[in-house]
Amino acid sequence: MNYEKKIHSNIINFPGVKRPDLDEAEKEVARLLHSVGFKMSKDDWDKHPITQKELSALAQFGEAIEHPPQVASRLISVLATSLIRNSMEDLI
Repeated sequence: MNYEKKIHSNIINFPGVKRPDLDEAEKEVARLLHSVGFKMSKDDWDKHPITQKELSALAQFGEAIEHPPQVASRLISVLATSLIRNSMEDLI
């Protein structure tokens, strides 16, 4: 079972209170989402797989992020290809 840190939006930030674990989790999610956008904006975008951590970040925060139309359509293509590949492996 994978351990995943989840960022809850109902956390109240009190002045003067440091939350390094929350700050680090937010930075990690931002890094993962930036990585996905960067991969999909390259010319050889179809050669770069989406990692499990990136996929998890997309699942948790995908509806709140915005990418240019070309990056978004490439991401849909890569995710659909991965889904088909995984379903074919289940049949074998």
